[in-house]
Amino acid sequence: MISWRGGLWWLVVGPAAGVALGAVDSLVNHVPVLLGEVGTARAERGGWSQAAEFASLILDAGWAWAAMAVLVGWLVSRGVRLAAGMLRGALASGCTLMSATIAYYGVDVIFDGGIWWDTATRYWLIASVCLGPPLGAVGALIQRSGPVGTLAVLLVPVGAALQMVLLPPPPESAMAWPVRLSVWAAAVVAAVLIARRTPRPMDTR
Repeated sequence: MISWRGGLWWLVVGPAAGVALGAVDSLVNHVPVLLGEVGTARAERGGWSQAAEFASLILDAGWAWAAMAVLVGWLVSRGVRLAAGMLRGALASGCTLMSATIAYYGVDVIFDGGIWWDTATRYWLIASVCLGPPLGAVGALIQRSGPVGTLAVLLVPVGAALQMVLLPPPPESAMAWPVRLSVWAAAVVAAVLIARRTPRPMDTR
């Protein structure tokens, strides 16, 4: 039995966050199916589909999944020493991305049918195992003061801004530019706030 007072709460944070991310991502991708607008051009769909398209373009982006892994790493490492925090972050964030992948393709099967265990599922599970732990460790490093902490916290906004340049949303979507502008604006605001943040010393033993 998990003892919440004993600090084992962090064991469920990663899986819970991952299931939420993966399930919501897949669900918003299927809003046009639910509304019967699959055969309609993306730019001509109704308001609810456009709102779902905006959310989909955010949640489908690699930076959003990386951000969740970093966030979980930060959350589970708070209040503990750096080494223990990085270990917690690595384990929890690996579970986050694996759970997100399982939930994403699980919801896809509910809507689309087919086989859950296919090449795409295996590929992203392997990617989750490889990328989740390092991202979680970065999340733990956010609590460090000085350049290390600043670089760690800048990873997500910089990565998000770069992805909008290198891998922009599809131009046929009416939400492509709103998404790009929103991500760039959020990245700029985040960078300004990070630059002004007051470093907090932490025991790194």
